Amino acid sequence: MKRIVQLICFISVSLVVFLNLKNPYLIDKECRLQGISWQHWFGTDYLGRDLFSRVIYGCFYSLSIALLVLIGIVLISLLLGGSAGLIGGVIDSFITIVADMMISIPSMILALVFAGLFSNSIFTVMAALIISGSGKYIRYIRNLVLNIKTEEFVLLAPLRGSFTFHTLFYHILPNLVALFTTDLGKILISISGLSFLGIGIQPPTPELGTILFDGKAYFFVAPWVFIFPGILLSGIVILTQRISKKINQKWGVVYD
Repeated sequence: MKRIVQLICFISVSLVVFLNLKNPYLIDKECRLQGISWQHWFGTDYLGRDLFSRVIYGCFYSLSIALLVLIGIVLISLLLGGSAGLIGGVIDSFITIVADMMISIPSMILALVFAGLFSNSIFTVMAALIISGSGKYIRYIRNLVLNIKTEEFVLLAPLRGSFTFHTLFYHILPNLVALFTTDLGKILISISGLSFLGIGIQPPTPELGTILFDGKAYFFVAPWVFIFPGILLSGIVILTQRISKKINQKWGVVYD
């Protein structure tokens, strides 16, 4: 019963939010920097655009990019880390050295380098975040594979027709879900932080970082332009941490 009530509340809130969304690019200078009202729940920005719509679209935009980056990190980490742990030998040594190199490069610096060498676009930011974020997971998955592959349920997996990478995905990946969920919030902050610095996503695209960048100049005149995107960004990060904690509690995953 409790879950049904929660589902009804979620659907109701989502419907209300959807019905109140406006065009996030629509400029109305007659309504610039208006405060909170029934027409504009979060007020308007310096161009008269509805801030509520821009923040909601920005959340979806930021989360979509963060999820794509996370998927890239997962695929690369599973492929290289799993190969290092399962195959071993020279391949293990080579992949470990590559992972150490990836760990030593901060994502911010790599994004700046990529933006200078290639182009200042979201694709260069995504590539930088994937490369810098994969190193620690490659090492972690390698060590996890080395530990788990000696467990009985993995040793007996071939008797059920489960081999190599099938075993990797079905027996090792569940142990990493909580860890990847935790880093989703970190990736989101990195994307928004780089957008705030003018790297990657550019205005007028409604992304949380670009909205914060637009609002900082009007903090003392219209603080809602800066506060609401910050609250939403913080809320999403806290939510990912709580989801990760729930997964740990439910699955009993423990990270050494």
